[in-house]
Order: sequence, then structure tokens, then C-alpha cells
Amino acid sequence: MNEIQVNLRLENKLALLDLNGDVTAHAEKRITSAYERAAAQKLKAVILNFSNVGYINSAGMAIIIALLTKAQNSGERLCAFGLSPHFQKIFEIVGLLKYVPHFADEEEARAHCAAQ
Repeated sequence: MNEIQVNLRLENKLALLDLNGDVTAHAEKRITSAYERAAAQKLKAVILNFSNVGYINSAGMAIIIALLTKAQNSGERLCAFGLSPHFQKIFEIVGLLKYVPHFADEEEARAHCAAQ
């Protein structure tokens, strides 16, 4: 298992969470903590960077759904980029792509989220 590292970047009412490692139950504390630090800044959106994520299990999907709920309750958008085609398909099957727009790269995600 590749333990998650989360880097938080705050820029212009946007938060980027760079996820490096596996998104599993073991990642919940680090991901949630980074999200809560970001949310305290009264953001427009939180962007999840999945470029360096090798594995997401059902517990990891539950973490993402929990972040989505928190973001919606705070009036923020949750967006993503860097999902592999496999994980894009899983997000689609679970129904997350309806609520968490996925973009090809960071620039596209920033442009979309900043415009909202």
C-alpha cells in the first residue's frame, strides 16, 4: 500500500489538494484534515489532483463523497483532474461525475472553477 501524502495549495479562492498515493480508509484523516484547512478560507472551489493516485478503493470513494457533501453544504464546488481512464469510469458508474466535474489538467480545472 502506498500511504497518501496530501499537499494543500491555496490560490485566489481556490484550494488544490495534490493527492500522492492510495486513496483508502488509511487516507481519510490526511485528506479530511487538508480539506478542513482549505474550507476555513471561504473558498469558491476545492480541486482534487488525482495525477499521482494509483489506487482508490470503496473506502476512498466514500471519502470523496464525504468531501463532496461538505463542499456542497458550504456552498463550494468540488472538481477533479488527473483521473486515469479506469478511475474516470468508476466515478461515472458511481455517479460522481454528475457532481464532481473532471478536467484534463490543472489549468482547465482552475479556469472552470474560477469562473463559477
